Amino acid sequence: MTTPRCPGQDLRYWTPEDIYEAACAHCGGAVEFFKDDLRRKCPHCGQYTVNPHNDMACAAWCQYAPECLAQLGREMPDAGSSA
Repeated sequence: MTTPRCPGQDLRYWTPEDIYEAACAHCGGAVEFFKDDLRRKCPHCGQYTVNPHNDMACAAWCQYAPECLAQLGREMPDAGSSA
């Protein structure tokens, strides 16, 4: 049996709004982001810029969050903290 895919990362559940452009934090050039990108390399200046819309709020309730966050190199948020 295979592990179910995260609905947030499963392209079958994505909408056109899940792919967008944001300004590079270094040069202001347009950088295309997918909703699950943490950061992308700017095609204009070559610097990495953080995805301004990335939201891992699902980690608060998803049963697969520990595995998902470990793959991304992140830690589980504290249960008492508010993001």
